[in-house]
Amino acid sequence: MSTKKMSYVSALDSVLRGEITEEVTERITALKASLEKRAAHKPEGPTKAQKENAELAERIYEQMAPTVVYSNADIAGLLPELEGATPQKLSPLMKLLEGRVVIEKVKGKATYKLA
Repeated sequence: MSTKKMSYVSALDSVLRGEITEEVTERITALKASLEKRAAHKPEGPTKAQKENAELAERIYEQMAPTVVYSNADIAGLLPELEGATPQKLSPLMKLLEGRVVIEKVKGKATYKLA
């Protein structure tokens, strides 16, 4: 056994070569425990950003009028925090409303209206 501590990579290389020693087994066991611990601490459900986007999308939906067709600029004007928002920011928000909002692309520009 060497005095240098074996890395996870070298332990995995040893396993792939079929050279499983006590040191390799210890290192792989430690790696497995580390991965299990990390997986156990991952929160389930939507992230904070996903929750915020869902709330923002819902507020957009509440501001939309039934007969109006909206452009991205119109949607950005519905809420103060969306002022100057780009289509790249608005598109995912509007996608959350799919089914309740009809999304149409006309010459590459998206338009939105209530379903």
